[in-house]
Amino acid sequence: EDKGSWTRRTASDTAIDFAKADAIFDAADYTSLVACLRAMRPQDDAQLLWRLGRALKKLGDAEKDKKAKEALVREGLACAERALKLDASCGAAHKWFAILLSESGSFGSTKESIKNSFVVREHFEQAVSLSPDDATSRHLLGLWCFEVAKLSWIEQKVAAAIFASPPRATFEEAIGHFLAAEGMDPGFYPKNLLLLAQAHARLGRKDEAKEWLGRCLAATPRSPEDEATLAEAKKLQLS
Repeated sequence: EDKGSWTRRTASDTAIDFAKADAIFDAADYTSLVACLRAMRPQDDAQLLWRLGRALKKLGDAEKDKKAKEALVREGLACAERALKLDASCGAAHKWFAILLSESGSFGSTKESIKNSFVVREHFEQAVSLSPDDATSRHLLGLWCFEVAKLSWIEQKVAAAIFASPPRATFEEAIGHFLAAEGMDPGFYPKNLLLLAQAHARLGRKDEAKEWLGRCLAATPRSPEDEATLAEAKKLQLS
C-alpha cells in the first residue's frame, strides 16, 4: 500500500484496522501485533499509538532480559505519551500511559518511582473519568491504592523524607474501587477477586476475605496471568 492510498483510507477502513488489532491482542500474539500496528503508521493516530504501547508492554512482560524489557517498556511509554498529546480525551491512552509509567519505575530509583506514583494515580483517575464503564481502569486505581496502603513503615519513612506529602491511600479506598469494578463486570478478572480477599484480610475481616477468596478460586483462568493468580490464591492463608 503506497502513501497515497493510505491518505484515502476511510473511517470504515480504520475501524477494520482496530478490530484486526484487537483480535490479535485477544489471541495474545503480541509480536505479530507490534508488527501489524507499526505497519499501520501509527505516528499521528492516538488509537493506534495506545494500542502499540499496550502491545509493547505485553511483549515486555514476557521478556527475560532486563535491558530488552526496559527498551520495550520505554518505547511503549513514548507511544502512550504521544497518544495523550494527540488526544487527551482518550481514556485508554491515560490508562496505558499510567501502566507503562508505573512499570518504568522498576528501572529507576526509588525516588523516581515515588515521584511517578503521583502521576500514575492522576492518569488512572483520568481514565476512570473518561471511561466510566471500563472495569479495568477502576481495578487499576484500586490496585494503586492497595499498593500504597501496604507500604512498609520503612518505605513510608523514605517517601516522607523525599516528599512533604508522600502518596497516601487506604485499604478501604482500594476495596471501594475493586467493588466498583466488580459491579461493572462481575468476575472479569480473577486478580480483582484476589485483591478484594487480601484487602479485607488486611482489615481483619476474615469472613469477607474468605468469601472473595472462594470466588477467586472458583474462577476460570483465561490467561497465564489468571493461572498465576489462582496459584497465588491457593497459597493465601486466612486463618
